[in-house]
Amino acid sequence: MPLPELEIGLIVQYEYLWHRREGAETADKNHPACVVMTYKKKEPNPGEENDQYVIYLPISHSAPIGDQYGIELSDHAKRKAGLDAERQWILISECNIDIWPHDLRQLPRKPGQFHYGHLPPSEFKYIRDAFVEFYRSKKLAQVRRY
Repeated sequence: MPLPELEIGLIVQYEYLWHRREGAETADKNHPACVVMTYKKKEPNPGEENDQYVIYLPISHSAPIGDQYGIELSDHAKRKAGLDAERQWILISECNIDIWPHDLRQLPRKPGQFHYGHLPPSEFKYIRDAFVEFYRSKKLAQVRRY
């Protein structure tokens, strides 16, 4: 199965590197992650490709703790996104920035498939807007993976 088309709201299996582990070479575990934004450099350096950059938000079964901030996904969103029915949070207090499609992983027990589905537009918009506010507050923990 080919890679999914890159779109905001897409949920992929990704080797998410938690901010607390920044500097590690690899993540300790793959996670579902939401593509919250994409961009290209306005003017790449000479000889450099104009890669597609992706900002990923992690999705976890663990509730946010400490200075983490997350939004619990609704049952409707989990169904539409292809996630399991257990409680899950999308964290907006940290993100990974990477080049598409680096560090995508195949879904467990689904060889050749790299994505779960998409968040419903209304729930994605709420999450995206909350993420932008967190970014503007200058409290966002970012891990650049490229």
